Amino acid sequence: MFSVDAGALAARKKKVKKEEVKEDGSTDGSASSSSVTPAQLRIAKDLADLEIPSNVELRKDDDMTLTFIIRPDTGHWKGGEFSFKFTFPSKYPFVGPKVVCMDPIYHPNIDLDGAPCVNVLRPWKPTYSTQIVLFGLLFLFTHPNPNDPLNQEAAKEMRDNPQLFARNVVTALKGGRVGGTQFPKNKGKGPFAQV
Repeated sequence: MFSVDAGALAARKKKVKKEEVKEDGSTDGSASSSSVTPAQLRIAKDLADLEIPSNVELRKDDDMTLTFIIRPDTGHWKGGEFSFKFTFPSKYPFVGPKVVCMDPIYHPNIDLDGAPCVNVLRPWKPTYSTQIVLFGLLFLFTHPNPNDPLNQEAAKEMRDNPQLFARNVVTALKGGRVGGTQFPKNKGKGPFAQV
């Protein structure tokens, strides 16, 4: 897990205070180019305030990219493992992070390219945080919503034939074909992995 050094964070805050931070997140450039950006400071604050559930792992890829590995412990995807990459723009928090599920998933609220339908990402507000987005992603696994779909086929099956939908989720986790999509075997350790 990633931890934030409170002393280093305080030192970075003092360093950035030398710069005039504009509303759009840019600066006047009066501090040295090696200083930490306002976006990096906000990300560090988000991480310092983060409460990570036991079924989630955080990996810090670099200063502007994080990966959350979610291992659902209830619901249709129980035992699966799904990596969500958060890429933060230079104008964060005024512009929200780009979030992508790196593992193909059969889910009504995550499209086949990995884009999740999380209401806090659209429209984004600067008062939102990484924690809120993480909670939104966790909610997708416990409360999938077929009435606000990105994957129309999965949403239709969930609404019209919940038993077939549940079988399709397991088929996808096992690395089978659902509709016109061949899914790779999920790297999770759930019951589906035994077959």
